[in-house]
Amino acid sequence: MAVQIGTVIEKMLKKMGIETPVRQWEAVYLWESVVGETIANHTRADKVAYGKLYISVDSPSWRNELLFHRKELLEKINKELKNTKIKEIILR
Repeated sequence: MAVQIGTVIEKMLKKMGIETPVRQWEAVYLWESVVGETIANHTRADKVAYGKLYISVDSPSWRNELLFHRKELLEKINKELKNTKIKEIILR
């Protein structure tokens, strides 16, 4: 009976109780593709902690602009993550 490595890893993460935090980290890697080149050129996804995605922004004007679109960005990233959700985007 052959078992795929992905299945084994999934079971291990669930057993250890860290499946959700590990999956939330995917948001860091997906950020650029989700927001597009223009926004990605002015931002960097730094980390995920306690369901919050921390984004560094290169200028106050971009930060202010993204504050208005934070809900839309959150919806986009959560759509890509499928079964795992980010609760909030922190712009700094």
